[in-house]
Amino acid sequence: MARQRRRGRAAAERMPAGERQQVERDTQLSIYRLQTEAYRNLRHSVAAAVVIFGLFVGSDALLGDAEGARLWPCLILLLSAVLGAGYFGTTGARPRLGLQLLAAAVLATVIGVVALIVVR
Repeated sequence: MARQRRRGRAAAERMPAGERQQVERDTQLSIYRLQTEAYRNLRHSVAAAVVIFGLFVGSDALLGDAEGARLWPCLILLLSAVLGAGYFGTTGARPRLGLQLLAAAVLATVIGVVALIVVR
């Protein structure tokens, strides 16, 4: 195993400087793309969770099951679902607006959940 590492290091040292720089750039670009895709997938997952949770709990307001003080948290969660859905519509054309919508959706979800807990 150590012998193979030495061979790999020796091969890198024999490599011309221009080729070595190209390999380094390619490696850095691959790492950048991997990180970018990971964060994009995380944002999509968070937005999808907000939409599903907001629609699930917010449907109580539409169906008439939320009465009195429980109505407002359900409406807030329904609003968070709309904001989360808006994220998907803006990610391609206006990514900054998409991030702002996602942040607002997460904040509205947190406020709605806290309000639901307080009302109970």
